[in-house]
Amino acid sequence: MSLHPRMEAQQDPAERLNAIFKADNRKIFVAAHRGDWRDAPENSLPSLRWAAWLGVDIVEMDVKLTSDGQLIVMHDLSLDRTTTGSGPVSAHTTAEVSSLHLRAGTGHPTAYTVPTFAEELDAAREKGQILDVDQGWNNLPEVVKEVRAHGASGQVILNVFPNTPYDALMKRVPDISDDLTLMAIVNMARPDADNIIRSYSAHKRTIIQCIFADEQSEPVRHIADYGKQSPIWINSLWPDQNAGHDDDRAVDQGSEQQTWGWLIEHGARVIQTDRPRELMEYLKQKGLR
Repeated sequence: MSLHPRMEAQQDPAERLNAIFKADNRKIFVAAHRGDWRDAPENSLPSLRWAAWLGVDIVEMDVKLTSDGQLIVMHDLSLDRTTTGSGPVSAHTTAEVSSLHLRAGTGHPTAYTVPTFAEELDAAREKGQILDVDQGWNNLPEVVKEVRAHGASGQVILNVFPNTPYDALMKRVPDISDDLTLMAIVNMARPDADNIIRSYSAHKRTIIQCIFADEQSEPVRHIADYGKQSPIWINSLWPDQNAGHDDDRAVDQGSEQQTWGWLIEHGARVIQTDRPRELMEYLKQKGLR
């Protein structure tokens, strides 16, 4: 294997995003959480490129706003954990943040720097990747503006603040139209989970991200039914997001069928993972790639 990710692009990302909404498509789509952070710093351009090299469909990433009003790619509100800087992101200019170095998962500094959202959009287009923009809900108008400026509405998923009904979203961000793909994040334990999910029938390009800690709860039993309205996205990241059907159980305990297989049986069209290599291999073996 080359020490550097291959540079050729995959299928057009807009075509792949459209394919998620085709009910007769048996393919399971894979989202790499913060990119391939096991091979490069999370939310870095190399983590996006390595994810593309692995063949995943979607790179999940996060955005924050700098003091001079620019969107950068970062999960935390603070610079401390992932960079050589410190303090709130919002207290630093884009130039100041760009001068810092990203830390690897081990904590040591690397040669890589913090990308702007614009740079991430350009890299995603080059690599043929769909971007899932998480943690951007507090700055959604700015995110939408940047996406439109780059002509990227066909390759981006915009995450909505968790448990927000569609009408409440429209009051806050009226510039949401049918060319944009939304992701409604819903805690299935909430008594209003059904109402929140059904409210998004008003927006034809909506993916429903289902979060649940108890697989026996009534709404969880109906996830596959909700999939008739909108594609279902389930995280296999941590046990409290999927009732214990998580990545570590799949890989470390050899329980792929009881984890990823269970999520697929219960309606998942998209699985977000911290183990993209292993999940991709599992899906290929099952004929779902």
